[in-house]
Amino acid sequence: MSIPPTPAPLGQTKPMRIYRIISNNARLMLGTIYLPTGRLVIEATQPVADQSAYTVVVAQQVNLYEGPNLYLNANYDATSVPVPKGVGPLSGKILITQ
Repeated sequence: MSIPPTPAPLGQTKPMRIYRIISNNARLMLGTIYLPTGRLVIEATQPVADQSAYTVVVAQQVNLYEGPNLYLNANYDATSVPVPKGVGPLSGKILITQ
């Protein structure tokens, strides 16, 4: 199977390291993906992380290609996987920035 090149980042002038998920079998991604200065590229035709109790993504940029649905569930009590500080059931505003 030939893996196509990753499309150029959107609106970025500084270089970012690219991390790719290229799978139609990424239904369980339990925990945190921490790439504060990186770019997460997901290329799949099936749902991603839909069977996870929770998934947290911290990245400079997230791109979805080939039509996947990325699920960011928040069922923190449904697993024994530790939730990082600053993540989880919090009161106050939740923001998506940039």
